[in-house]
Amino acid sequence: MTERPDTKTEQEQKLEGEAKKELSAEELTDLLKRTQANFENYRKQNQAYIEEIKKTAAKDIVLQILPVLDHFELALKAVPQDQENTNFVQGIRLIHSQLLQILQRNDILPIETLDKNFDPYYHEALMKVPSEVPANKIMEEFQKGFTMHGKVLRHAKVKVSAGQISQNQSNNKTNQTKTENKTGGQ
Repeated sequence: MTERPDTKTEQEQKLEGEAKKELSAEELTDLLKRTQANFENYRKQNQAYIEEIKKTAAKDIVLQILPVLDHFELALKAVPQDQENTNFVQGIRLIHSQLLQILQRNDILPIETLDKNFDPYYHEALMKVPSEVPANKIMEEFQKGFTMHGKVLRHAKVKVSAGQISQNQSNNKTNQTKTENKTGGQ
């Protein structure tokens, strides 16, 4: 009896079976590694999502606290000079500074404004007035702005310089005022 060329001996079949088992073990190992990596990525994404939710929740609370801070600052500005050193005023200053420290520890920082250039990302211009100060310099702060984790939480409300009035503009305004006075402001 002659052996058919497409039939394999028992030993060859056994070797092929072992190779398939080894290949199968390699595939399973690779699949396990990919699954483990996918799980680790999922865990990291989930952790980042949870942190973002915490920041958003904190943002809502801080936005409700900022008006209280504004009122403290208004109250402290209104203190008469002769009552500056009273226990009551010192207590208010202490509470104000503790509130600022709490915000600072949570990476909520005030936006610098005075003598800075106007930046629409951080500042909201409520007024633009001609002055001796160079154009786009912040002259006055009406309401403090804050950042939280490097992102703007509330824009600072400011008065900005429009720069110096040129002589022609000044003459035009004077002439306009004279004309309004002659015509009765019509």
